[in-house]
Amino acid sequence: MGTEAGAQRILAGLKEAGIDLVSSVPDINMLQLINLLYEDKQITHVPVGREEEGVGVCAGAHLGGKKPALLMQNGGLLNSCNGLTTTALQFGMPILLLIYYAGDIGDNAFHMVGLVTEPVLQGLGIKYVVMRDPAKVKQDIAGAVTLANSSKRPVALLLTRAVL
Repeated sequence: MGTEAGAQRILAGLKEAGIDLVSSVPDINMLQLINLLYEDKQITHVPVGREEEGVGVCAGAHLGGKKPALLMQNGGLLNSCNGLTTTALQFGMPILLLIYYAGDIGDNAFHMVGLVTEPVLQGLGIKYVVMRDPAKVKQDIAGAVTLANSSKRPVALLLTRAVL
């Protein structure tokens, strides 16, 4: 489970980068961040039951003039591939994907999901950064949002335990 400081850093980075709507699915590893999103008044938080629903929420938010992000685990990335491909990628929607990197180096669970995460992102043509340095959280978020907006495509940030 993440720390309060890590969650605060990520939330501050989202705000500075102009993200004003975050859709999320429940995840114990990102509980601190999800709780902060529930309490925050500047960012609209839309909880969903499935990651693909989150793609739809973010697509609608983008069409309505918002700057959206989708918060999920990498297993959820696999669930959302159809929505990402047929909606966000096909219609050029800049969505920031914040993905907990289960099965990353040093993680003792979900090793198979960790093994396929980066190849799936590569296969979808989604640029990504593995976030390992807490000092670079705001910079990584800002860069990803800039790229998503300029390329009109989703961009992913893989959140490791080190930044959470």
